[in-house]
Amino acid sequence: MSISSTDSTNDKKYEEENSNHSESEELQILRAKIAELEGAQRMSSSSIASFDVLAPNGNEMSNESDTCLGQIGGVGQQLKYFREQFAKLEIELRETKQMNVVTNLENKALQAELKHQKLLMLTEQKAMEEKIAKMEKEQQKTADQLAQRQNYQQLELEQFKQKTATDSAQWNMAKEGILVKIDELAQQMTDSELFKQAFPAKFAAMENFVGVLKDRLEMAVHADIRPSIAEVFSNPAQNCWDVTASHNELEIFGPECLMVHYKTEGNGGDWPWRVVFSKYSLPNSHYGIFYFEVKVLNIKRYIKIGIATKKLVLDTGVGEKPDSYGYVNDGCLWRNGTQYSGKPKFARDDTVGCGINLVTGRIIFTKNGVQLDTSDVFASPTSQWFPCVSLLDSGDLINANFGPNFKFDPSAV
Repeated sequence: MSISSTDSTNDKKYEEENSNHSESEELQILRAKIAELEGAQRMSSSSIASFDVLAPNGNEMSNESDTCLGQIGGVGQQLKYFREQFAKLEIELRETKQMNVVTNLENKALQAELKHQKLLMLTEQKAMEEKIAKMEKEQQKTADQLAQRQNYQQLELEQFKQKTATDSAQWNMAKEGILVKIDELAQQMTDSELFKQAFPAKFAAMENFVGVLKDRLEMAVHADIRPSIAEVFSNPAQNCWDVTASHNELEIFGPECLMVHYKTEGNGGDWPWRVVFSKYSLPNSHYGIFYFEVKVLNIKRYIKIGIATKKLVLDTGVGEKPDSYGYVNDGCLWRNGTQYSGKPKFARDDTVGCGINLVTGRIIFTKNGVQLDTSDVFASPTSQWFPCVSLLDSGDLINANFGPNFKFDPSAV
């Protein structure tokens, strides 16, 4: 059997065409080629044996035998080459399989790491979204509080304007009355010359008093000062809420310290009452009716309005302890720790009044200018009583009025 150069060329072309095949396919091709070469080698060996038998017949047979030997040598070299290539491919195939195993393990590790990273990213994204939502909620809460504070300030400004107008009218009326009285006194002194001569010392004192009043009025007009009648006749100072006698979670504000705001979030079911006392106690050395009013500007659950001594701690509802009396918006009266129902309920924008008869000790409560039945509610008129209010929830807001203009007329009691 002869193997021509065309076969070698075809083999090379076959290898080039199949260079992109998988290694297993190349091994199969090499095995087939090796088998083909081994078959050709066996056939060549048989031919040589037959030539050896026929050699004595002539030189022509000897030449053909030499040719066959040369072909067998070429086939052997090709067979050796293909076996070497086959061995190399087997080694490369084993290495490739090992690399594939390693690559698969690495891919699994990378996939696990990728899955872990995705989980971390989702967790962080969820935490970030929750944080953003919380920040947006806090921002909205701050905006609401700011708007509420602006409403309070606007209300406070309107009340201040109204009080200024009222004070101005009262001052003008008082000034006119005093000027009329001064003119009357001056006329009486002019008409009573004989009486003046009989009592020179008394008239001199009266003239001096009139001069002092004129000087004070003149100074007030030029300085644009509008003193109240209480200031002219040296009555006690106007009452207000006491910053030093109030719970630290309550905010007292306003030009006259009459408004109180529960500024801190409460703890719900624990009933976090927060108390504020007035600056001055009731004048127990005087006689008559002491009275004040509180307007409810905002309420969530409960508010208590009344009087108490300083024995009442600042986290207790007024009326729930001895020496305290309170009216609750649910229609209950509390006195010295005991609750009594059956009174009218009050709510936002209602005005609640509380007072005491300093002669009999009878406690007075009113709602929107109407007196409640408290004929059986009495307190010691000689104790040191303070107006006080207990607030329960954040956002509760009240405004006090310590006189002299009330919805209820205390003199009618």
